[in-house]
Amino acid sequence: MPLEIVSVHFPKAGGTSLAGSLRVHFGEDLALDYDHDPVHANYALNEPPHLAPNIRVVHGHFRGDRYAGPAFRMTFLREPVSNLISIYFFWRAYPESAGQLHRRFLAERPAILAFAQYPAIQTLMSETYFGNVDLDQFDFIGFHERRCDDLRRLSGMLGVELDGDLHLNRTAKAIAEEQAILSNASLVAALRNHLSKDVALYERLLNRHA
Repeated sequence: MPLEIVSVHFPKAGGTSLAGSLRVHFGEDLALDYDHDPVHANYALNEPPHLAPNIRVVHGHFRGDRYAGPAFRMTFLREPVSNLISIYFFWRAYPESAGQLHRRFLAERPAILAFAQYPAIQTLMSETYFGNVDLDQFDFIGFHERRCDDLRRLSGMLGVELDGDLHLNRTAKAIAEEQAILSNASLVAALRNHLSKDVALYERLLNRHA
């Protein structure tokens, strides 16, 4: 059976909740690929994918060009500063098993400005996940900041009902801490400067898909 949907779970952009909705509709025909996260790269980047013959949909943390072929390609993105802050607090609480970069993070306990300069994090969108990938060729790009509206649009495109009220992998504490940083204008400006490549890509895509 040919692969029908390739869904790139960009970190902290609602992909865990989307996986839950996809599982409801596609069941055993959905494969979750979280073993090829380019942030940690605990694998050979050119390692070919292997999927069971019944798989129609693959979703997970992998580069945007990992799965070739004519499948419907989709992802949700998130404003880079908000995304960085969310990853920062998530990594602080996550067990020491995510990968080499996360182990460094736990050992160093960096301030968020220093974290913004970590390899693979500073250009998470523009290089780590989508470097040399033509995102204009994706069939669907959604945005975390308008998640419910974009999920309705995606539901219509796929012909399945995706639950916009499902929120997994989210904590009230992280939301409160994120808002405290976002209210600091000078800190946000410094973070945007560090993340300038991702900010430029995100804003271009947001305008294109307005």
